[in-house]
Amino acid sequence: MRLKEDHTLAVIVAAVVLHNIALMMGDDEPSVDELLSCYIQRMRLEGMPVDFDPVEVAAPEVADHVGAFGVRQALIDNYFN
Repeated sequence: MRLKEDHTLAVIVAAVVLHNIALMMGDDEPSVDELLSCYIQRMRLEGMPVDFDPVEVAAPEVADHVGAFGVRQALIDNYFN
């Protein structure tokens, strides 16, 4: 997904809100999409540029912050400052 820099923060906040709603509703983590994985691997083997690379992201350090605000602020501090 490509975004203009102006929209990046809003998309991240929206994703975090949706993630929190999913957790509150008891949703499980989605399973690995085998079809997507096969497609990406085939594109790479054919030499096509693929912009999708999974990235492991550590949980933000929230020791200085409290509650939901703390998670939001920790994300901002860790990734935008």
